[in-house]
Amino acid sequence: MAEHQDHGVLWSVFEPIQGANSALQLFWEHGKRIKFITNNSVRPFSSYRQQLLGLGYDAKEADIIHPARSIVHYLRSRQFEGLIYCLGTENFKTTLRQAGFELIDGPTQPLPESFHQIIATVHDSAPVRAVVVDIDFNINYPKLMRAEMYLKQNDDCLLIAGASDKTIHVRDGCDIIGPGWFVDMLERVVGRRAVLLGKPGYQLRAGVVEEYGLEQPGRTLLVGDMLEQDMAFGSLCGFQKLLVLSGGTTKEQMVRARNTLQEPDYYADSVADFIQLFEKINDL
Repeated sequence: MAEHQDHGVLWSVFEPIQGANSALQLFWEHGKRIKFITNNSVRPFSSYRQQLLGLGYDAKEADIIHPARSIVHYLRSRQFEGLIYCLGTENFKTTLRQAGFELIDGPTQPLPESFHQIIATVHDSAPVRAVVVDIDFNINYPKLMRAEMYLKQNDDCLLIAGASDKTIHVRDGCDIIGPGWFVDMLERVVGRRAVLLGKPGYQLRAGVVEEYGLEQPGRTLLVGDMLEQDMAFGSLCGFQKLLVLSGGTTKEQMVRARNTLQEPDYYADSVADFIQLFEKINDL
């Protein structure tokens, strides 16, 4: 079983989903392999492990796939060498640096409101060979211009995206703009598609199937709360798909969806519904 782990499946930003701990325990007791695939590289593994321990599950680092980890694997598979310009959080950038990659970033401080001075700052002709875009809480116009400059000055410069979410669900009534819009902007301005190593990226699919040895993907159930990221990714992987309505998608949105890749095979109010399912199985 592949289990999606993000806001709305096991927990919200602020607290666990009620019953998620019991559901995880039942999966484990019934011999299901549990893996966690998230588009959130904001926190280090130790933070995820601590949060999962709070749900009674002792996760190993190999159990959790997030974009920073996937990007490291992808770059290593290409034997990538060279300078990377990165839009991301400090934890995201630390993962890449600890893997041995050389990064530059910024500017983070406000610049004078002058095109002449801003262009002089962002058009530095550094030998950047990859631009990586993920969640960056301090993204700004000069950073996007700098990314554009590197991509345009070198046609071989890679454009790599981690999280591609255009909406990030924080809690009921609070959705915020996601990094997918910035990825989309750069794709349009430079005229090429990004290598997508977050959900629902095809490149991520190849890595997940290979790493976990999923020879029969149809026997894997992906549990997620988003149509565009989770259900579409499950379709690309050939997984069965369960949409839970405890996060970023309502039943009305599910019914209105017209993209067949985003259609779930099943839906439930939350992952806690597995508790009743296992009780019924045991009563048979």
